[in-house]
Amino acid sequence: MNPLLAQFLAEANDLLASVDDGLLQLERNPGDPELVNEVFRAAHTFKGSSGLFDFPELTRLTHAAEDLLDAVRGGRLALDSGMADDLLAAFDLIRGWLAHVTAHERLPATAGQDAAGLITKLRAPLGGEPAAAEQGQEPSAVRRIDPPPEWLAHLGTEWLIETAGWLTTTASTLRFLRYVPDQDCFFRAEDPLHLVRQVPGLDRMVVIRPDEWPSREEYDEYTCILSFVVATRASAGELDYLLRYVPDQVSIVELDGAAINRHLDGEDAEDLGTVPEVVAADALHVDARLAADARAVLTAAHRTLAVGEPTGTQLLALIGSVTSAAAALGVPLDLTGADQDAVNAAVEGVLGHAPVEPAATPPAVDPPVIPALAAPPAAGPAAEPTGRADDPGGQVGTRVLKVDQEKVDRLMELVGELNVAKNGLTFLAAAAEEEFGSRALSRRIKDQYAGMHRIAEELQAAVMDVRMLPLSVAFGRFPRLVRDLSRRLGKTIELITEGDDTMADKDVIEALGDPLVHLVRNSLDHGIETSDERAAAGKPGTARLTLAAVADGDAVLVEVSDDGRGVDPARVKRKAYEKGLISEEELESLSDTEAVDLVFRPGFSTADQISDLSGRGVGMDAVRASVEKLGGTVTMRSELGSGTVTRLRLPLSMAVTQVMVVSVAGQRFGVPVDLVVETVRVPAAEMGRVLHQEVVVMRGEVVPVIDLARALEMPWEPAQDRDRAVLIVSVNGQRVGLLVEQFHREVDVILKPMEGLLAYADEFSGTALLGDGLVLLVLNLKEVLGLAARAA
Repeated sequence: MNPLLAQFLAEANDLLASVDDGLLQLERNPGDPELVNEVFRAAHTFKGSSGLFDFPELTRLTHAAEDLLDAVRGGRLALDSGMADDLLAAFDLIRGWLAHVTAHERLPATAGQDAAGLITKLRAPLGGEPAAAEQGQEPSAVRRIDPPPEWLAHLGTEWLIETAGWLTTTASTLRFLRYVPDQDCFFRAEDPLHLVRQVPGLDRMVVIRPDEWPSREEYDEYTCILSFVVATRASAGELDYLLRYVPDQVSIVELDGAAINRHLDGEDAEDLGTVPEVVAADALHVDARLAADARAVLTAAHRTLAVGEPTGTQLLALIGSVTSAAAALGVPLDLTGADQDAVNAAVEGVLGHAPVEPAATPPAVDPPVIPALAAPPAAGPAAEPTGRADDPGGQVGTRVLKVDQEKVDRLMELVGELNVAKNGLTFLAAAAEEEFGSRALSRRIKDQYAGMHRIAEELQAAVMDVRMLPLSVAFGRFPRLVRDLSRRLGKTIELITEGDDTMADKDVIEALGDPLVHLVRNSLDHGIETSDERAAAGKPGTARLTLAAVADGDAVLVEVSDDGRGVDPARVKRKAYEKGLISEEELESLSDTEAVDLVFRPGFSTADQISDLSGRGVGMDAVRASVEKLGGTVTMRSELGSGTVTRLRLPLSMAVTQVMVVSVAGQRFGVPVDLVVETVRVPAAEMGRVLHQEVVVMRGEVVPVIDLARALEMPWEPAQDRDRAVLIVSVNGQRVGLLVEQFHREVDVILKPMEGLLAYADEFSGTALLGDGLVLLVLNLKEVLGLAARAA
């Protein structure tokens, strides 16, 4: 992909997010001028950046959105919900286009058709589409004006008279174009002079300078303060195509000889004399006569530039404009040597003395260039850095380096391989002592291991820091989602986010998106009442939906809570019984807490009608499955009439997993450490049995014990005269013992998903490579317990 396009796509995501967030805030605070400015700047920057590529439909749509935002910013329109809907829909369409561009490097074939309706809606508050659009034609990229404009005078009376005579004689017309570039056009990689030079059929071009030049202190060489007037024989289609990225900066009029004469008859010589002086360049007749006209240019500059006396720097900058225009058209002027002496003499003739130079030596201009297109001044002895005066580096803000995500993932893989290599040293140390009888060598290897372990841990922590993202990345989509769905459901809901600066691994953040969407949609549809129902219940008309996050050791807690109607345990049990999810005995015996947990059963739903929001029996069970796949847990607590809180507990990282290694039937397995409660050795005589289920009593609590070998269908029988090794784990809040052969140590591993022939084996969550080269199977305990229950 084109690197410039890749950078645009990366930055576009942030700009579109800024627009969405700003529009949502504007709906709540429509009179905030700073918010309007922020949204407008983001849309304007996006439009300018898109102009670097051949995406005319994209530029046209963003231009329509920008015009509407500009009217809001200028106070000509008040932003209402309808306008916000249209703006959000436009940027949603653009976001879809950019996804297509990411894959194919071009817009969809239907882009123009898809954008037409939205452009009409966006321009409706401004008075509608241009005439071409009303007639069903493709809207022009350039605005046209019919009456002869005042700026024609810049072309010169003598030339206009000659041209009018020729057009009358030939019964033809000519197009006249005025191009006023945006002041910050250079920051969007626009080159106004280069663009004007590409106008086909160019008859005459005039470079118009400002009425008053900025002072030396205020002059900014990165701001374009020039404009252009052009006469051309090009067709309308040619101009539309050439100027399609700057339509808001261009005006075009097509005139015949009679129209030009009427324009001339309406202005006398005195009026023409008040037109600001121009730096003119005839595209057909430019030659060295420009040098002879330097004195006239300086005289005009003395009349219009200064309140007081212009400096030599200002006048020389104007000379630069003349010479640059000539050079761009193929007739460069040499203002060095004798020519420079002539110029200095002309300056002295105008001012009555030699040019006044500033205290600091002005930057050399070689060759002279148009001031608005000038390069940064050469840093001289007295030059200050671009940052603060007391900052020698001139740096402003934090240095941020954008790195491709795949590179960070590859770095994480290498860290995992380093951990594997490091762990191999412990096996080597054991072999040195047991097989070769060298304790000294074993100690040296262990010392080396300790050093590598420290370095590997620091490296792993550094890479993990790079992978960490704030929860605001996951929360960012919900203001828009809540706004759209609440309007659709006719409910008034306030979204509150807390702890969105809490950090978690990028894989966790990405995987968290879908579960949170399910929970939020469930709260909006089922949990929160309508305004009338809330009023009848004595609640505020505006409901509160809260997304909160907090770090908890090596985990992150995310809560989705609302102050809605809550979960009715009796209704949940009745619905579960009707759907055959629980027995009649369970219907009578389940507690309220256990009843609330039924909402996570597959196929459970309390919706009476199926809609595109809920009622299809999927959602909450998908939430639990997704979170457990991440190695987390989901719990829900609810109070009827007061609201519901759903808590997700997730590991901070999915890249590195700490596992407890155990063995059974000669095979080693890994169990996630965050599920391990304790390891115990129980005398065989103390093992009991309740209803065909082995149990052990731990501190007064009866804990069921699962034979891991039997659950995995592995041939192994524990020795009857030895203590039993039992690994106590907690799964879904329930304590269970796993009967194993031997305990080993805890290790940090990079977990790889199951692939190939074993991809179907749900009892394993993945594989990891140990330091001795063996592959470790990491257990999915929820599925293992399910296998054990079916085997019993």
